[in-house]
Amino acid sequence: MAQLRIALAQTNPEVGDLAANADRIVEWTGRATERGAHLTVFTEMSLTGYPVEDLVLRASFVDASLAALEALAARLAGEGLGEMPVVVGYVDRADLAPRAGQPKGAPLNAAALIHRGQVVVRTAKHHLPNYGVFDEYRYFVRGDRLPIFRLHGVDVAIAVCEDLWQEGGPVAVVAEA
Repeated sequence: MAQLRIALAQTNPEVGDLAANADRIVEWTGRATERGAHLTVFTEMSLTGYPVEDLVLRASFVDASLAALEALAARLAGEGLGEMPVVVGYVDRADLAPRAGQPKGAPLNAAALIHRGQVVVRTAKHHLPNYGVFDEYRYFVRGDRLPIFRLHGVDVAIAVCEDLWQEGGPVAVVAEA
């Protein structure tokens, strides 16, 4: 029977401190590697901090998030951690033409799979909460991808927060796949 050892890393990222958050990701990936994990999974927006709120409406912040993600992939490989697949949360940008009612720059609450110095899979949150302290519908556009990859003989899908428990949502689609 296939087995997959997953290290779940909750690192308490700081909003906007991409460098410190990347340092934590590298540190905890090292710990997971030492303990024999096959996959390290970080929290929603672990690279950017959460909630990012109006920062995502600044193109410079989204650009910084994207650059930090690529730098993190290279750094993990450079520090001998490239063989450890890592799922990390960050801010991405959808390739959408501007339109009324869409957040400026079409930012995505995203997650990526990093492996061997590369960003190999990208996805984004589908269900954007708009209740209580959450106002994600104002800040983000919905994701439209549902990547599934195989690791150690196990099919793995990446879902972000609310996507996990929405009836008929991405997880239900994964179950069918």
